[in-house]
Amino acid sequence: MKTLLAGITLATAFAATPAAAVQLDSLKGMMGGGGSSLASGSMGNAAGIIQYCMNNNYLGGESGAAGVKDQLLGKLGGQSAQATPAPTQDKGYLDGAKGLLKSSDGKTLDLSGGGSSPAGTGDLKAQLTRKACDAVLKQGKKMVGMGK
Repeated sequence: MKTLLAGITLATAFAATPAAAVQLDSLKGMMGGGGSSLASGSMGNAAGIIQYCMNNNYLGGESGAAGVKDQLLGKLGGQSAQATPAPTQDKGYLDGAKGLLKSSDGKTLDLSGGGSSPAGTGDLKAQLTRKACDAVLKQGKKMVGMGK
């Protein structure tokens, strides 16, 4: 129900701009139906999104985000040091650090949004980004064995 309400609210707020319409279509696809949530498709992308969220003040120090990100990066670099690139060179991490949330089925949601927005939509965009950051942090905690 929350997903449906968020989608309706976003549709109303973003209807005025073409760029926002593209973002809304992307968001709808990532949310899907039946209660699915925003989720990263890889550990690297989750770590990058968490980094993006910390850099842009969507996740604070009390959230434990830095520790989760570091553990995710540690898992990425866990194989042979010679055969694998540094975790921060992982494509998923690099995309995530730019605010590009990549789902496991290849869909992308740009959390950065950039540019100015019509009156009132900036706050909504920030709320959506904060929710996405919280969701990816929760997912990251599960990936490193800290979640329920």
